[in-house]
Amino acid sequence: MKIAIVGGGIGGLTAALALSESAHDITVFERSAGIREIGAGVQISPNAGRLLHSLGLGAPYSEISVHPHRVVLRRWEDDSIIRATDLDESFISQHHVPLANVARNELVEILGDAVAARSNVAMKFSAHVVAVEPGNSASVVRFSDGSSQSFDIVIGADGIHSVVRPCVGGVDKPRFSGSAAYRALVPRSAVEDLPIDVTNRMGPDRHVVSYFIGRNRSHLNLVCISPEDSWETESWTEQGTKEDLYSRFEGWSPDFLSLLGRVEEPIFRWALYDREPLEKWGMGTTTLLGDACHPMLPFMAQGSCQAIEDAIVLARCLKEANTSDAAIALRRYEDARQGRTAQVQTSSLMNRDLFHMVDGQEQKDRDLIFSISPPGMSILDWVYEYDALTVSV
Repeated sequence: MKIAIVGGGIGGLTAALALSESAHDITVFERSAGIREIGAGVQISPNAGRLLHSLGLGAPYSEISVHPHRVVLRRWEDDSIIRATDLDESFISQHHVPLANVARNELVEILGDAVAARSNVAMKFSAHVVAVEPGNSASVVRFSDGSSQSFDIVIGADGIHSVVRPCVGGVDKPRFSGSAAYRALVPRSAVEDLPIDVTNRMGPDRHVVSYFIGRNRSHLNLVCISPEDSWETESWTEQGTKEDLYSRFEGWSPDFLSLLGRVEEPIFRWALYDREPLEKWGMGTTTLLGDACHPMLPFMAQGSCQAIEDAIVLARCLKEANTSDAAIALRRYEDARQGRTAQVQTSSLMNRDLFHMVDGQEQKDRDLIFSISPPGMSILDWVYEYDALTVSV
């Protein structure tokens, strides 16, 4: 079939790669002038890591991955450890691949290289899609220059501000979370003494996640979440300052403030938005994937992972499909994914309140529960053990 993918990010490229294993003719339309990814780091948990291996990316993916030794929860004011979970051989034995931290641009790069090597995939850059007209037998993609093209299937993988989403009935607006994220990098040379952990420092109304990313652990990635009363811009690349970032975490542990002092400018900040789970992802021969249909807050580190899962399930549903049953195959994909992604969206939203508790009895109860829970990552087993390669479609 002739398939269009709108959006060349992690989800769109993974979909192109997975779909290219069948005899489809695939075109990816990307608005930017080349393959690029906004953002510094991304955590790839085993549920998605296994899928990257299944697509033949094991070697390049391993080269760009940092495998943390532990996931550590710390208290904001003194860096005391609330809980530390080893990501050891037993974890890998259970989940088959390690949890990995990667630089977003490097992940997009290896996906792009793999897609470029497929003869049945074409990448079209500087392609500004303005609308899609879904149809039962074909869908039309319309571009900013007034031109249009018809495809057997159109997949909207164009993010939280998707232009495809409203074309299939998703007319809701993104929901501002009341928080903003600052992303900052510290060169490895300035933090050689730090353990190779994923660290979550939890404090009143804010938290900070840090982990190494890049080939040879080139940088420590910091994602600092703090309250924001309002937000007028949708930019992902608005610059912040070290002074502003530092002021938002005044009174936090000396070790953490010392870490902020080693941050390398520029610092970027962006508003955190999500949406309510969408009941209807598609119409006719048009569907959605990733943040276009289920944008979520980053408090479970599952945004990219869920897009990768979407891509694999979609490719499975379309493997034996043809133009006569394409729309039916897309509804099977949506039915298979809606419950899973809604659960992850809702859990991510709940984690905001869990991480941002003000000091008091409720916070003490939370810390006690974390500290006495059995070893291992059992609380996330339902996330990590999902298998997009075998789930019923």
